[in-house]
Amino acid sequence: MQSKEQKIEIDGVTFQVAPFMATEGLRLKAHLVRTFGPALGEIIGSIDGKKLTAVGDIDLSSGSVTRGIEKLVEQLDESSFVALVKRLFANVVANWKEDGKPLSIAFNNDFDAAMQAVFLGRLFSVYELIVFVLKVNYPDFFSKVVGGIGQRIQQTLTSKMGEKTSLNESETSETSDN
Repeated sequence: MQSKEQKIEIDGVTFQVAPFMATEGLRLKAHLVRTFGPALGEIIGSIDGKKLTAVGDIDLSSGSVTRGIEKLVEQLDESSFVALVKRLFANVVANWKEDGKPLSIAFNNDFDAAMQAVFLGRLFSVYELIVFVLKVNYPDFFSKVVGGIGQRIQQTLTSKMGEKTSLNESETSETSDN
């Protein structure tokens, strides 16, 4: 089974994001968890208590999510951060129009030129794309990789107003079993 490419528009630029090859995805996941696992609570705290129906409902452009990602990247020095972004954007192609002319650039062909063309004057948009790349490649990232933090997201999920989530129901049954 092969995952499909997904698209997102950020600041008038359409980004096509293809999933990583499986081995690279595993390597990168290990690096992300080792480096950022302890700091992920900041992002989760920014969405705690909001009514969500899926992790995909997280507002990627919210200031609190951006601040959380900034806190995560503080774990890296400048060179390591740029190297991580380069790795994350390896399967990203940006498409936009300039003076009515369609333009396209693949980050894996010339990372520096792509960053300059796409993000000059809009560097905070990089964070929104980072989160989207993670969602494309690791749809289970929050729930399975980060364990307890994923449970906090799940606790905010609700299928309908007033109904218990499946996590709350399982907690109730565990409590009554004890």
